[in-house]
Formats: sequence, C-alpha cells, structure tokens
Amino acid sequence: MELTTLKYFVTVAKELHFRRAAARLNITQAPLSAAIKKLEDELEVQLFERTSRSVKLTAAGTLFLAEAEAVLQRTETALTRMADLRSGSTGQLSIGYNETALNTFLPQLLSTLRNGFGNIQFELRELETAEQLNFLRDGTIDIGFMRPYGFDLTGLEHRLIWRESYVLVMPEDHELAAKNTISAADLSGKSVILFARDVNPMIYDRITISLSTGQLPSPHFRQDARNKSSMLALAAAGFGAALLPESSTRELHRDLVSRPLDIPLPPVEIMAVWNPERTSRVLHKILDCLPGKTR
Repeated sequence: MELTTLKYFVTVAKELHFRRAAARLNITQAPLSAAIKKLEDELEVQLFERTSRSVKLTAAGTLFLAEAEAVLQRTETALTRMADLRSGSTGQLSIGYNETALNTFLPQLLSTLRNGFGNIQFELRELETAEQLNFLRDGTIDIGFMRPYGFDLTGLEHRLIWRESYVLVMPEDHELAAKNTISAADLSGKSVILFARDVNPMIYDRITISLSTGQLPSPHFRQDARNKSSMLALAAAGFGAALLPESSTRELHRDLVSRPLDIPLPPVEIMAVWNPERTSRVLHKILDCLPGKTR
C-alpha cells in the first residue's frame, strides 16, 4: 500500500465524486478509479458505494478514512521535522544533566539557548552518568552534562564545561569546624557523609582512599543519601560531615559551615558529552555556544 494511494482515497472520500477528486489531484479519472479498485482488492473490503448518480462511503470506508488521514498526517509531520532538522532552524534537543550541572552553569546556559534559539524545543532529563551514556549511545538524548570520571567514553566526544573542588560541610558546633582546613588525619574515626557508591564506584573508591591515611583509623563513611540536598540535611541533623562540591555550599542553612580540604581529591569536572554519529544541525548550533574545546 503506497502513500499516494492513501492520498487518492482520502481525496475521493472528501469529494465523494471521482471526477472532481481527479481534478484536485491533477490526474485523469481512469487511473484514480483503478487505484481505488486496487486498494479495495488489497483490503478485501468495499470502500465506496457507487451509482450513476452518487458516491458514498461504506462503513468500512468511513473507518478506513480515519486511519488513512492519521497515516498521512504522521507522514507529513515526520517530513516537516526532518526538514527542520536539516536546516537547524527548528527542532528538538534532548538534554541529560546531573545535579551539579543544575546547581552551577546549566540554568544560565539554558536561558541563553532559549533566547538564542527560540524555535528549538528543549527536553530536559535528570540522569546519572551511566544512564546518560547509555541514552547517548542509543539516541534517546542528544547531549549530556555529566561527571564521566572512570566511565568508558569510547565513540563519544566531550568538552570540559565546569571544574570545582570538594569541601567539607558540618554543623558549626562540629569538632572540626574550628579548623581552617581539613586534612585526612583530621577525619580519622569521624563520620563522613558521601554519595551512594553505586552512583559512581570509581570516584567513590578514589575519594575513600584519599580520605584514609593508612596509618590512622579510617573515617566512617555513610552512604545514606543519593543527592546533595539529602547530604546537607543529614549533616545538619548531626550524622557527620558531608563531602560536597563547593557549589553546593553557596547558600548554607541550619547553622552549617564549610571548610576547604588539604587532601588530593579528584576535582569535580562536568563534561558536555555527545555522540558524533548522532549529531544534527541543531546540536552543532548548540555546541558552538558551549565554552572549551572538544576532546
């Protein structure tokens, strides 16, 4: 069944007159009648009741009209979207992001993109790094803002967008709050609130090794929280000192304080990551607005 045949059928169904339908389609009546007869044979139903004076839709024809119009509309929509994507003037961009990106550069970036590309629809999805990488490879998202430390980026391109350091957040009456900087020895035997290990096992292991001196008892690492807001809440409730990116401490509440660390921890680096095999003109325009160089 061809789309042209569906178009012929819908035109006849609207006109209920073969000669007028043929004129609208800019063809002669004979091939139009032949196309409708072939369609009826293919469907094994009669679509029109024909007399010398009138043409009417049968019950089957009325049902098939709704389906045929839906197919043609979906086809037209698909063709329009493909044309938009080719031009890059309009379209849709699906963006994955993590919490750190949302707390730092992403709101301003999205505002800039919306003002500069008003005809592009942005779909936003908060996802962990592993989810973003899977979705980039299968085409579910177009670009991701993530911390891919320790993850395999084979086949993907990336660009550094944001870098910051960790700090330790604790209640102002915590025993370490009096110190200007915190060393690994200071944390010996203390409760330290970290993100859950399954969020990023390689970063978690690197951090726990760096926070342990090897000579003194290691800190007691808690994995009660999966996001920064929960970690701050646990620190405020006295469950320990929370290790957090510096950007998470811009507006501390509930008598919390932050202290820098004299410990060689990996920096918090947020990358823009995309699949070069699935780029569109829309994505290329967005990449031109991002800082840094592609790696």
